[in-house]
Amino acid sequence: MTEDLSDDRDAFLAMARAFPLRTCLFTLGLPAFALLQVSGGLLTGGPIAFGVLLALLAVGLSVVVTRYHVARYRRQRVTDAPKVGR
Repeated sequence: MTEDLSDDRDAFLAMARAFPLRTCLFTLGLPAFALLQVSGGLLTGGPIAFGVLLALLAVGLSVVVTRYHVARYRRQRVTDAPKVGR
């Protein structure tokens, strides 16, 4: 593993600098969608339980997808690293 990506937080920040749009979409987009669903249910008097359930699922999906992209980014950085001794 490379020294500069020894922590998930460091890898996430490096990925955010390399791919800012993709990182924002999956990290912030899904929770923003969840917030809109809950607030829409509150404002219209709709069923709050469905909005909250959808919000929990969207936030969970955001966490899983973000962790997947961080792992994929770390793997790409390791495999694209120059080989020593060749």
